[in-house]
Amino acid sequence: MAKQQRIYTHPTQPTCCIPNVDLLTLLFDTELSVAQDDTLLHHAADNPDNKLTKADLRDLTQRIAHGLRHNYGVGANGPNKDVVTVISYGQVLVPAALYGVIAAGGVYSAASPSSTVAELHRQVDIGQSRLIICGHEHVDVASKAAAKAGLPQRNVLLLDSTAGAWSLKSLADNIEVISKPDQKLPWQNITDPQALKDSLIVILWSSGTTGLPKGVMLSHLNLVAETYITALSGRAFAAKEIEKGTFVPKQHSTLAHLPISHIAGLFGYLIGPIYSGATVIWMRKYVWEDLVKYLKQYRITTWYTVPSIWLRIAKSSDITLADLSGLEGVSTGAAPMDGVLMKHVNSKVGSGNEKMIGQTWGLSETTGAVTAAQKDDPRGADDTGSIGYILPSVELRSVDDDYVDVEDPEKQEGELLIRSPLVTNGYFRNEGATREAFRDGWFCSGDVGILRGGKFYVVDRKKELLKYKGLQVAPAELENLLITHEQIKEAAVVGLPAPDDPGTDLPRAYIVPNEKSKINEDEVKEFVKSKLAHYKQLRGGVVFVDEIPKNAIGKMLRRELRERAKKETANGRSRL
Repeated sequence: MAKQQRIYTHPTQPTCCIPNVDLLTLLFDTELSVAQDDTLLHHAADNPDNKLTKADLRDLTQRIAHGLRHNYGVGANGPNKDVVTVISYGQVLVPAALYGVIAAGGVYSAASPSSTVAELHRQVDIGQSRLIICGHEHVDVASKAAAKAGLPQRNVLLLDSTAGAWSLKSLADNIEVISKPDQKLPWQNITDPQALKDSLIVILWSSGTTGLPKGVMLSHLNLVAETYITALSGRAFAAKEIEKGTFVPKQHSTLAHLPISHIAGLFGYLIGPIYSGATVIWMRKYVWEDLVKYLKQYRITTWYTVPSIWLRIAKSSDITLADLSGLEGVSTGAAPMDGVLMKHVNSKVGSGNEKMIGQTWGLSETTGAVTAAQKDDPRGADDTGSIGYILPSVELRSVDDDYVDVEDPEKQEGELLIRSPLVTNGYFRNEGATREAFRDGWFCSGDVGILRGGKFYVVDRKKELLKYKGLQVAPAELENLLITHEQIKEAAVVGLPAPDDPGTDLPRAYIVPNEKSKINEDEVKEFVKSKLAHYKQLRGGVVFVDEIPKNAIGKMLRRELRERAKKETANGRSRL
């Protein structure tokens, strides 16, 4: 007889009724979406006059959809098929590009702005993308990736958010994709639950444990559910304030600085704000000095950032408690923040429930957060490092290596499994990876958690995936690259915890060389630097060894290497 499953849910609202509607209709045409036509939704940090209201965004969405359909046939043969790859730093017109692709019936594929030509080409190739949208900084990478994929330069579009010169124009043939004001393509309204679930509108690229990044498929249902569910707590709090007569309407704002290719940036800047009626202030890209400048200048009210940035804020003399006094809602995620770091950060951000850092937990495969702090938490503010409440319509289990529910989750760690409308349908054109990611309908997160006092804490990773400042790094991707070097016979990569950032791993390579005299650490690092994005570099060092430890069937013993790395770094040794 099978053991009964132990399923954990939100303590007072296990489920909720998710609207049966497509994403664009939810955001633009339902009363659930707070933004009004004149609500200021987006403006550039360096020029507040370069801005978009909800009415502007609707207009641009339909004009871009028209241009994509009539110039490139996006969606002409039905929805969920035509993939448009987008690579850009943050800019005012990015939300219009996202919505325009979806409105045309296309699929928005979000490329990391750190991508090399090879990385972008691989994504274009797997996605079978026939069109690339890029910002000014990525024209060279996009052009070369397109050429490598056999795409003409007319299929590379430059998104330009310069004030007074907005355009989405091809690099060749001068095709302007933002159609004239009287040329618009309305999006398809979808209300059928199965069609919403089966749709494909966004692809995010998530590094896996066995190789290169995989395309996480997100549907209308996924993104509508995340939008609706994550707003429930805040709206319930506002309703209570209205009842008490203490509610004060306010135009909330946030500062965009995280990559829009990551679920935190894509959802947090492109989707969530229109639903909540907030203003997104766009930094072009993350630069510490600019971040400090704009935090002081705009005195934003809500902010989500990764633990490494919170840590830098807590340690820096560049920014004071007074500079952050406008903040009412602050949160973190993408990597664990333990209780020690949380207390340290809160001492800088300010005390009180409304200022306490709230931690979320989720993955690209869960459309972002599946847990979050509750706005009006009856247990009081949490500075212990917990991942917060399980969200409504989310179910969690904690299982052992045999996928059997742990007997005592307060004493025994287990891998967290997830079942929810927030969970992806799988990986694009990768049925094998999709099968491996699920167990009897439950998504296997790869994160190990434990229950303490009724709260879950993420304490380890079961998967081999590393994270550098919230960005995913697959050891297998580094290993597969390293062994292409003519002087490297074998390679294994493990992560070292960054001494000043508990949520960051520093990739460290163990290498079996063909001849030790013909290769050195600097050469290996330069080789990786020339091929991969900046966050995938060997910051943990390079060690030359005679052999990589393996078990009887030849599987690499990463645990042994991790223990060895800890000892070596404790002894101050970088190589043998």
